[in-house]
Amino acid sequence: MQNIGTGRKGSTGWLNRLLVLAGIYIAIPFLWVSVYNQPAGDDYFTAVRDANTSLGTALHDSYFSWSGRYFALVVARINPLLYHSTAAYKVYPVALLLLFSGALFALVRQFFSNYLSIKHAAAATIVIAAAYLTSMPSVSEGFYWFSAAWVYQLANILYMFLLVVLAKLVGASSNNQRAWLFFPACILSVCIIGLNEISLIITCITLAAFAWFAHRRVPAAKYWLAVLAIIGVIAGAAGGFAPGNFERLNHQQEYSSSWLWTFSGGVSITVIYVLQWLTQLFVVTLVYIPVWGRPLAQRMVNAGACYTVSLRKVILVFMGVFILLQLFTVFTAGGSNAGRIQNVIYLFFLLGYFLILQLYLLQQAKQGERVVYTRQSLLYKMAVLLFFLGIADINNNISTAWIDVVSGKAKQYNKQLNQRAVFAKRCTQDTCLVPALTVVPKTIFFEDIKWAGDSVDLWLNRAYSAYMGKHYITTNAPLPPAQSNIETVKNLGKQVRELIFSK
Repeated sequence: MQNIGTGRKGSTGWLNRLLVLAGIYIAIPFLWVSVYNQPAGDDYFTAVRDANTSLGTALHDSYFSWSGRYFALVVARINPLLYHSTAAYKVYPVALLLLFSGALFALVRQFFSNYLSIKHAAAATIVIAAAYLTSMPSVSEGFYWFSAAWVYQLANILYMFLLVVLAKLVGASSNNQRAWLFFPACILSVCIIGLNEISLIITCITLAAFAWFAHRRVPAAKYWLAVLAIIGVIAGAAGGFAPGNFERLNHQQEYSSSWLWTFSGGVSITVIYVLQWLTQLFVVTLVYIPVWGRPLAQRMVNAGACYTVSLRKVILVFMGVFILLQLFTVFTAGGSNAGRIQNVIYLFFLLGYFLILQLYLLQQAKQGERVVYTRQSLLYKMAVLLFFLGIADINNNISTAWIDVVSGKAKQYNKQLNQRAVFAKRCTQDTCLVPALTVVPKTIFFEDIKWAGDSVDLWLNRAYSAYMGKHYITTNAPLPPAQSNIETVKNLGKQVRELIFSK
């Protein structure tokens, strides 16, 4: 079977080469800025807790007093602070970024291995990854802050690998193969469900969807997937209905005190995020359809690899789950718009969007509808241009990472926190006043200890103090306001101008 892009007619070789360059442009700042990554927030609290508590005790205490995230507590044991390794803290984001890219590529290859060459699968992966990275709600919580990244982003990575294994299980030709695939699918499902509640919901619904699909279309795999779905429900119930979750709900904020407020808040957040995400996805769609989408659909029709699935039902289920996730977030998080939660929801939205788009194109190909929008059209060429301009947009996450590195903000942030740690360790007073940060690199910054005049809960100060072995540590000034990318570039330009003309 001929893969996309192997023929001469309508070759997309030039686009693939540009996408490879775009992939390098995207990867460099996210990998580079990892060199300056520093611990924050819960990293200190969990390091102190786990240094003095066994895993069994931590699981018991958390399950009955705070959360049912059993696997998250296992992952917490690799916290670099537990081993006093700041070097590992800088390596961990690199590992997550590579794992994320590998999982996404494996997912694309699995579903279209018979129709996409490796280089075209890599190009499609870059396009989808660009859509995710440019618009993900919080990069710092997604890859750099250990306590969030290794709970929420790891769940995303394992979920993509789970989809790969489930697809292999559905397409397996013998029970022996299905048995070998069942066990990794089971392990992945249980681990994902034990990481966070949003991934718990997504995983359980995904397992149920695969079981339903197999029951209707792949009888040989239906029992394996049905058992897997049951295991997922059991693990989900064990984690979701943990006594600790209900204890945590006692700390709800005003958002969740009213069902009407919860519903309106959830819908509002959904609309806001969808509008933000669809702006980028609109351009990506115009590039995706003629290059990968429609050729894939036509080859699938020619190969007879088409399953009858109601597109309308898929859309309704997808939107229902998406809104459910937003409502659940508003209700359980007390109105908190945590970027780490939205990072998970956005990946679900992104994968679901491309699934629906491909099903729509497949439906068109089956009906033999006439193709109007092609790679020769002016709209396609404009879309390609807008796609690359979008990657270079000064306000997106990619440009922010570049600016944090090139401006020196990330380097200065790293230097200041290293100096603070030395100062704190040498302090002999009951209350240690340490220098406040003067820069806030958005890509890697999540949270900092508060200054003495701050009236909010100073739990982070106490956690940082306990980790440093001091009575109490606070900063001597408040955190400076974060600068926009444009402001940072302007200041950088002034510095360069002064340096040139001062000689």
